[in-house]
Amino acid sequence: MAIPMNTSVTVLLMSGEQVDGEVAMADQGTYLCLRRENETLYLPWSAIKVVRGPALPERGVGSSLNKYSVST
Repeated sequence: MAIPMNTSVTVLLMSGEQVDGEVAMADQGTYLCLRRENETLYLPWSAIKVVRGPALPERGVGSSLNKYSVST
């Protein structure tokens, strides 16, 4: 599933850290690029647990609304 550009999302990392930003680019095989305030973050998919946002469909059994689970 492609994540639309300029979508506001919340990313939950495997480390437990939560990152909010806007999707600048998503390379499905490598990383998710987020813009936030004065910085650009390149987050490898292997470090991402969940991506949530209002424009994302519900995915998986027992998942909360607007959650996109990344499988590697």
